[in-house]
Amino acid sequence: MNWSEHLDEYCERGSAAFWAEPVNAVSNLAFLVAAFGLWRVLRPCPRVPTSIALLAPGMALIGIGSFAFHTLATRWSQVLDVLPITVFVLFCLACFLRWFHGLGWRRCALGVAAFVAFTAVFGALAGDLVPNRSGMYVPVLLLLAGLAVTLRGSGEAGRAAQWREFAVAAVVFAVALAARTVDEGICGAFPLGTHFLWHTLDGVLVFLVSRALVRRWRYLADQGPATAVGERPAPVSG
Repeated sequence: MNWSEHLDEYCERGSAAFWAEPVNAVSNLAFLVAAFGLWRVLRPCPRVPTSIALLAPGMALIGIGSFAFHTLATRWSQVLDVLPITVFVLFCLACFLRWFHGLGWRRCALGVAAFVAFTAVFGALAGDLVPNRSGMYVPVLLLLAGLAVTLRGSGEAGRAAQWREFAVAAVVFAVALAARTVDEGICGAFPLGTHFLWHTLDGVLVFLVSRALVRRWRYLADQGPATAVGERPAPVSG
């Protein structure tokens, strides 16, 4: 494999020049804005656990990696684009299992492994049915919708109260995924493409999910020291 091979995958890119995708590149500021916004949310919080503190840097890395790809457009810079978002999705899933269900990190890792396996099977069976290499993101949309449903049906009021946040996140990601999927198909009518909307809406998405995790951690912290470290709180009636 030639890691220096030039890749032309989006409508906006018309050459191999560094600044051939200015809108796609600059739209990655959405991730940096999201990271800054979450940092502002966490700034007044004492004793922030490591898993929560890593969310903002993770969002910033997504933006940096994607910017590198949409400027350099090489195969090795594509890895910088894909790897941070993949790690962030899996990390957020682990954090969800930890903070919303009080699982130990080993059990969280098993949950993440199960999702990875599901994604691999989905990709092998149906991934090619979704245009523009977007099939690998469909399991993430299903995951967000599934998390919203499980929270809605939770018997614990503290969990159930946050189902709308994940439902909104699922809707935002659905629109973002649609923008990514149609990008190549509309090049003739709209040369700029729609990939910049993918970046912008994903910036909103990662902020919404991260803020939901922060709110859950703060809810547990308010319940007492035991729940603040991720142990399952006592059921709340109502």
